[in-house]
Amino acid sequence: MNKIVQVYASKHGSSKEYADMIGNELNIKAVDIDEFDSVKKEDFDTIIFVSGVYASKINKIDKIKNVFNNFENIIICPVGFSVYGENTKKNIENNFTEEELNNIKIFYLRGAFDYSKLSFMEKMMMNMMKKMLKKDPGEHKEMLDAFDEPVSFVSKDNIIDLIRYVKEI
Repeated sequence: MNKIVQVYASKHGSSKEYADMIGNELNIKAVDIDEFDSVKKEDFDTIIFVSGVYASKINKIDKIKNVFNNFENIIICPVGFSVYGENTKKNIENNFTEEELNNIKIFYLRGAFDYSKLSFMEKMMMNMMKKMLKKDPGEHKEMLDAFDEPVSFVSKDNIIDLIRYVKEI
């Protein structure tokens, strides 16, 4: 197994929870994105980045993209509430250029949603989204229900493929 640095950016806890799980499985430390500048990148050949997806944008991804050239293996783990399908895949891939997509491996991890943990601005945005979702409540029942009752899909089972992949590189 390579020398691995794992970095996470977590707003509401799911990314940190996954980073801790991954760290335990691979026996590596999870570094908060805000401490990443102090990491000696040349000591590692693989980076795992775990971060939430908000309005189709991977949180703090630009900070990681700036150091892509330092690593032989780049693994991106976007954490989102949505079920992973073609639309989610496309939205995540839109965070990268074609060249970047050719040089990274993406493992989507399903996260959680707790309306009470959101900031004032996030609540305002989510309330607008809720109004749009109510136009087709059948298709969006899971998300609409989550406004009233927090839900989490964070699970060790979701990192199995990632762990297997990392152990093979």
